[in-house]
Amino acid sequence: MTQPPPPPPRGPDDPTFVQEAVEPVPQRRVVVDEAPLSRNLWPWLLALLFAVAAIVFFVLWWTNREDTNSVPNLTGMQEQQARTEADASGFEVKTVRRSGSGPAGTVLDQGPEPGVELEAGAQILIVVSAGAQTSVPNVTGMNVDSAKQALTAAKLTPQVQQVDSNQPAGLVLSQDPVAGTKVAGGTQVRLAVAKGPEMVTVPSLRGLSLENATQKLADVGLTARIIRVSSSEPAGSVIAQDPAGGQKVKKGSAVRINVSEGPATTTGGATTVTVTVTTLTDTTAIP
Repeated sequence: MTQPPPPPPRGPDDPTFVQEAVEPVPQRRVVVDEAPLSRNLWPWLLALLFAVAAIVFFVLWWTNREDTNSVPNLTGMQEQQARTEADASGFEVKTVRRSGSGPAGTVLDQGPEPGVELEAGAQILIVVSAGAQTSVPNVTGMNVDSAKQALTAAKLTPQVQQVDSNQPAGLVLSQDPVAGTKVAGGTQVRLAVAKGPEMVTVPSLRGLSLENATQKLADVGLTARIIRVSSSEPAGSVIAQDPAGGQKVKKGSAVRINVSEGPATTTGGATTVTVTVTTLTDTTAIP
C-alpha cells in the first residue's frame, strides 16, 4: 500500500507555524597581553654572554696555566733539610730567623701551609729558630783577635771591616750592635778595625840637591825638615838625613835633612857657624 506523501513544510504563512526563539550566542574575545620582544630577549642575551665569557676565561686559564705542586711539610726540619725538601718539590725558600726555645736552625713555622697547591718555582717562607737571645759583649778597644774570641764565646758571629785610622793596627774602633744589645744566637756583630797608619819607605837622599831631595820625599808622602849647616860639601847638597834611607815610617812623617851651606866663614881668627832649621816653609836661624 502506497504511503501518502509527507505534508509540505509549514511556513510563516501557516497559522499553525511556531517559530522558536533562538538567543544569540555572545562572541568571546580573547586578549593576549604580550610584552615587547626586546624586554623578554635581554635576560637571555645577558645569560648567553656570561656563559660565553666564562667558557673563554676557562679555556684561556687552562691553556696558560703552569704545573702546580703541593707544598711539603717543612716544620720541625733543620733548615738545610727543609731547603732540600722544598727544592725537590720545585719551590724556592726564603728564611726569616727569630729567637725561640727550639734548637737553633729548626724550622718553627712556614707559609703557605702544607698541602696548598702552588705553581712550580713559587716561594715558601720558613721561620727558623735562632736559639735563645744573648747579650752582645763590649769588645770596642780590644785587639781584633781577642774581640773575635769574646764574640764566638757568646755564640755570636764576628764580621771584621778594616778602616783607615791612625790608631794601632788591629784595634777595634767600634762595634754594631753595641754592647748590651739583646740578639739571637748566631747574629753577626760588625767590627770596625783600624788598619793602622800607612807605612812608606824613606828614600836615600844623601848627596842630592835640596830640590831633588824634597821632591823625592813628596813623591812618597813625606815632608822635609831642613837644617842648613856649614860644611865642606858643595852648598845646597844633602849631607845627612834622619831617618836613614830604607827605613819604614808613617806616611806624612817629616824627615830631617842636613843641607850644606858651604865652608864656615872666618872673621879675625874666629870661625862662625850658622845653622838654619827649615820645616816646610818655616825658617828659623839658630846663632
